[in-house]
Amino acid sequence: MPAPSSTLLGIGLKLISTGMFSVMLALGKAYSNYPVAELVFFRSAFALVPLVIWLLMRGDFPRALHTARPGGHLIRSFAGIGSMFCLFASYGLLPIADVTAIGYVAPLMIVPLAGIFLSEKISAFRWGAVSVGFLGVMIILGEHLMAGGEGPVRSATGATFAFTGAVLVSFAMIQTRRLTMTEDTGAITFYFQATTTLASALLLIAALFWPHAWVLGDFLSAQAWVWPPAQDWLPLILIGVFGGVGQIFMTQGYRYADASILAVFDYSSLLFAVAIGLVFFGETPSHAVIAGALLVVAAGLAVALHENRLRRAMATA
Repeated sequence: MPAPSSTLLGIGLKLISTGMFSVMLALGKAYSNYPVAELVFFRSAFALVPLVIWLLMRGDFPRALHTARPGGHLIRSFAGIGSMFCLFASYGLLPIADVTAIGYVAPLMIVPLAGIFLSEKISAFRWGAVSVGFLGVMIILGEHLMAGGEGPVRSATGATFAFTGAVLVSFAMIQTRRLTMTEDTGAITFYFQATTTLASALLLIAALFWPHAWVLGDFLSAQAWVWPPAQDWLPLILIGVFGGVGQIFMTQGYRYADASILAVFDYSSLLFAVAIGLVFFGETPSHAVIAGALLVVAAGLAVALHENRLRRAMATA
């Protein structure tokens, strides 16, 4: 069991990583006028820079990139690529807090998926908590899927993207669990970022030749590369840098504290999202979003605390 000082360090690293991811997504929303594929490209390509520097500092580059499971990395990357596209698309259509709250369905989805794909035994308590969490997500989705008035189609489409992205995140996390049994964390992260960079670049190139091959309404289309003006380069690059550094801090956090403890602090992202949305975008969460988010957070915390109690009981035994 980690020492209290180590646990506090792990929690601190987790909170820093959550803040960095929140800034990354705020930048993605602020520059959502760019094609989604271009935002994903900046997010992935420039996240490789801090990752490679980190591996070099550890003396693990290129040793950590060795893999015996390229197919497993490809499966994880496909799920991650889809989730990243959906995430950036949804942030261009919905308030930050709404997307963040809907995204909390990912850790809840892991419970049934772990039972299916990892043969984990799911207790009645966990099923009950997941059911409560899904009720909260349905409350949030219902407000957008049945939206009336101005922008109902944008609202429904954004909610659909956010939910789909969260489901894909859960699949990516399940595959990551499988890979961690044999693969280095650096390899898992590197191959995901590299594959996402390649996929987004290919999509941008394809859009040069088939600009109308895939268009969804007037607000989301596959567009070719839009050359940014000089003042936009730094914030676009920072999308990737913040994402890459956030990933490193998150990974390091799990070295110092148990996953069941750090899972509780995942929900700090909602505080960051509400603050950023209010200060920079003038977004105030609706009553439905607040109520649904509270249910989801309560369910997630219940599962995390339950798992922590079970772990302590097993350690004592």
